[in-house]
Formats: sequence, C-alpha cells, structure tokens
Amino acid sequence: MLSADLLTKYGLQETEALEAIEVAIARALTRALRKNLVVRINGRLEITAFSDKGEPVEILTKEIHRKLRRHIFHLVELELQKRQVLREAEVLQELRGKNAPGEISRISDNGTLHVVLEITDVFRHLIMTGECMFDQQPLHERGCYQKGEVREFFISSIQPIVVNGRSANVRIRLSRINKELPALLLQERTGIYGIVW
Repeated sequence: MLSADLLTKYGLQETEALEAIEVAIARALTRALRKNLVVRINGRLEITAFSDKGEPVEILTKEIHRKLRRHIFHLVELELQKRQVLREAEVLQELRGKNAPGEISRISDNGTLHVVLEITDVFRHLIMTGECMFDQQPLHERGCYQKGEVREFFISSIQPIVVNGRSANVRIRLSRINKELPALLLQERTGIYGIVW
C-alpha cells in the first residue's frame, strides 16, 4: 500500500516518518470506518479495529477500498509534508532577527512584495522566498519597487503553515521598516558590532 521511498522522500528520520504514516492512516480509517483503530508499522502494516464490544479485528490492506486507499495515501503525503515543514521552520528560526538581501520576484496587486532571499553562511547556501507586506514597507518606497530590484530585508518571522489542508510550507515574513534593520546594516558594512538604533 505504501512505497518504501516515502520514508526518505521528505528528509525525516525513519521513526518520525513511520509515526507520521501511522497517524495519517489511523486518522483516515477512523473517519471512514467510524471505529477506533490502532495502526502499527513493524516490518509490515498492521491495522487493528475495535468493535463496540471491544474485540480486536485485524483489517487487511486488500480489504480497504481502492478509493479509500488513494485518500489514505494523500493524507499520508500531507502528514509527512507537514512534519518536514515543521522541521524546516525549526531549523530556519535562527534566521529570525537577521537581515538578508532579496530580489523582488513579484509584486501583488495589494502591494505585497514576493522576494527571493539568498542566504549563504559557512556550511550552507539557502534560496528561499519571503513576503514583505505593504505595511512593512517605508512610506517613501511604497509603489516604487521594481521586479528584479535587490534590497535588504529584515527577517521578522518564520512560520509553518498549511494551505487549504492540501499543502504545507514555511512562510517567511520580511520587513523594510523594522528598527533593527539600519543597525544590522551598519554593523555589516563597518564591522563594528554593538551598534543599536
């Protein structure tokens, strides 16, 4: 029912991936069958349902309708994606409160800037996208940005989000008006640390 590459596709530890798969299958089957279930993956997939009388009954995967199996597979993918995003957000939290150059890739009708950030440190090179909302832009710059323009942005928050219950990703919020941005830029340019604004 589940392919072996699911365990590695999302970059999760095997135990974390197996737990996510068990949770997703149990959630889907509990809703569909309206029974309490226990799902375990221990070399093979074991699904045990409990009747009203409390007697355990094993459910074989071949007994699960094909349409329900597709739905389960979708929920498993979503659960693994959520866990991957949570892990990424946790790792990226160290960037919060720092500045980074970003290229404006798109400007929404409401004035939100969609920015491609390129962050390089000693051990890695990251390319991510962030959003700078209209109210996080200086008054004198609003409406003057051009696609392809590169500016410095302050990374104000990093949040894991789920969009319409279908996909998960990391939302990076940027600011051009944060009071810490000028101090960070001065420290970077002069090499003098401890500058406060």
